[in-house]
Amino acid sequence: MELFQNLIAGATAGTFIMIMVYLYLYVMYRDLSMGLWTASWCTLFVRLVLFDSGLFEWRHSLWGFTFFSLLLLSTAILFLWAAYLFADKALDKRWVAGGACAWLLSITFYSLGFSLSARLVPLVWFVAIVCVWAGVVFIRYLKGELLSNRVLGYLYILWGIHTFDLPFLINVSAFAPWGYTIEGILRLCVAIASLTFYLEQTRLNLAQKEAQYRLLAENAIDVIYRYRLLPEAEIEYISPSAAAVTGYEPQEFYDNARLLFDIMHPDDIALFESYVQYTPDRPTVPLALRIVRKDGVLSWVEQNLVHHFDNMGNLVSLEGIMRDVTSRRTLEQSLSRLDRMNMIGEMAANVAHEIRNPLTTVRGYLQIMASKGEFVSYKGRFALMIDELDRTNSIIREYLSLAKDKLVELQKKDLNSVINSLFPLLEADAVASSISITLDLRDIPLLYLDENEIRQLLLNLVRNGLEAMPRGGILHISTSRNDTKVTLAIRDQGGGIPANILENLGTPFQTTKENGTGLGLPVCYRIASRHNAVISVETSEKGTTFFVHFTVPACK
Repeated sequence: MELFQNLIAGATAGTFIMIMVYLYLYVMYRDLSMGLWTASWCTLFVRLVLFDSGLFEWRHSLWGFTFFSLLLLSTAILFLWAAYLFADKALDKRWVAGGACAWLLSITFYSLGFSLSARLVPLVWFVAIVCVWAGVVFIRYLKGELLSNRVLGYLYILWGIHTFDLPFLINVSAFAPWGYTIEGILRLCVAIASLTFYLEQTRLNLAQKEAQYRLLAENAIDVIYRYRLLPEAEIEYISPSAAAVTGYEPQEFYDNARLLFDIMHPDDIALFESYVQYTPDRPTVPLALRIVRKDGVLSWVEQNLVHHFDNMGNLVSLEGIMRDVTSRRTLEQSLSRLDRMNMIGEMAANVAHEIRNPLTTVRGYLQIMASKGEFVSYKGRFALMIDELDRTNSIIREYLSLAKDKLVELQKKDLNSVINSLFPLLEADAVASSISITLDLRDIPLLYLDENEIRQLLLNLVRNGLEAMPRGGILHISTSRNDTKVTLAIRDQGGGIPANILENLGTPFQTTKENGTGLGLPVCYRIASRHNAVISVETSEKGTTFFVHFTVPACK
């Protein structure tokens, strides 16, 4: 008897330890299946403490037997529920209904005065079947995933098979200690296998999630990186998209921790370093700045940073996302430029006629007065005033060219013919500046053009190119076709366009010329817009090329 009590005490202590382990894991992971396992071990612990230990007499008490049988049934259902949950399946409610029927049958047998073995058969056999089925669930529905799930399944099956003999051997004093020993060993093995299975399943899930997150990071368009500052500056991770955004391969960032700062545009380095310094009151908005790609092309990126600190408050690492916003920035600049041109065009349309009428009158009177004999000595001054009035008129014409709703007469024209007809005038301007002009006009289809506007666009772009080469050089004009586009290209050999001018190219009133109005390029952009064409620019220290891309009309 003393051996039997020692076995019960050992089983109770072991079960309590397992409860503490399972409870810790549930608190850590908040996993429902782990919570169900904890609850099942708790009901088993209560049964061991109150009934199996002999603390309460339950064999000859209806209430005691009822409570004992409920604990037995609850333990089995909770074990089965946890097994189903691990297999990502819902618990079949027929098991609950079957358990209720078995429990009622056992209570009925008790009321009819049946022996203890007969009373226990319905409920205990149901519990045995539940244990066997729980084992089948772990083997069948989690097949091939882990070794521990098969071990756990077979242990549940053995536990269930052993449970079948409980009603017949519970009163056999010679076998009871051995029965509890076998059950205790099986219970301990089930508990250890359950823990092993859960930890392996958790590790597998974490590995899968890490693979998923890594896949997302490595296929993201944005550059995702982690930059460690302490104890030594180092790029811990940077996504492969860095090659597309910056031109540098990820390995180059791993080899040179400073590369992340070195690619910043020199004028934006101070801004980026200030952004890196954490201040609690700084608004969490992205920082837009420029980077110089490996191929030398200037790009706009947006940076977002998350700061990480150690226990001493030292900044130890940065996690950042860098997004290429060059296209968006270009679009914003284009919209801003169009808004300004629309505003100026509307102003020009409203006041141009009111200004030009009195100017025409003044010019006419000046011509009449210049022809009078008494004003012969002032003829030079009259000529100067008339020239200034003509210059004023030309500025007003440029303003009118910016008008948004200016009517254009689009007709099918040969762009090469327009260039050839204008070439003598362009060549005369070039010769005066000691510059030669070359033509490379390929076969291109007819386009819908307003000839007068295209002539003005050509004149503006060519004269800009000539003014960019004060020491002479060659200006190259070419046309070509690429799929559905016809491209007019005008390339000079000047010193290139400064970055601060390039960013706002085509904005009205922006000019580097002492006597310029800043309306030449805006007029070109407006003309291109009215022809559904697009202007792009390539510039370097060796020169600048303006491209005008026209859409080829569909054949009818």
